[in-house]
Amino acid sequence: MELKKKLFPFFSTVGILIVVLGLYAFKSDSATTERYVAQTRWENLKVLPQNISKDSLDYLMKNYALSLGVKCTHCHVPSKTDPTKLDFASDEKIEKEIARGMVKMTNDLNALYFQPHFPEPKPKQVHVVNCVMCHRGAVNPEKYLSQMGEMYKTYDPNRDNRKEMFLEQQKKQ
Repeated sequence: MELKKKLFPFFSTVGILIVVLGLYAFKSDSATTERYVAQTRWENLKVLPQNISKDSLDYLMKNYALSLGVKCTHCHVPSKTDPTKLDFASDEKIEKEIARGMVKMTNDLNALYFQPHFPEPKPKQVHVVNCVMCHRGAVNPEKYLSQMGEMYKTYDPNRDNRKEMFLEQQKKQ
């Protein structure tokens, strides 16, 4: 009888502790719901859709950086107000405009040559051609494509040189 009197408070305390911990485990994480911020309108997206999520945009940008073997500063300039951050909306670097042209090119190639051949129901967007296909981790894929002259008679060694022209103009100013 005395043993029951001594064990009852112990088991009661353990039981209450289990119930409290069990209820706490099902408590909603208010910190997660409080951190949600509605998507704001992006500044200066000209090729990518305005309704792209932050996660999707981050994924694309990381993919571009990996495909070309560069960091974010390749296309983006430091912020004028806080040099430790990047000004993603700025168009100061020609590389950003070149990237837009490349995104349009890959989208067009996929839409014209691959998407029509997909079975029904056709996806809205097809990703067969992408940056890494040519760049292979190099900003200028010329190293990998240097044999183009032998493969195609229409190859023009005087390739698109907008970047070089832009840099020459800046030197003159």
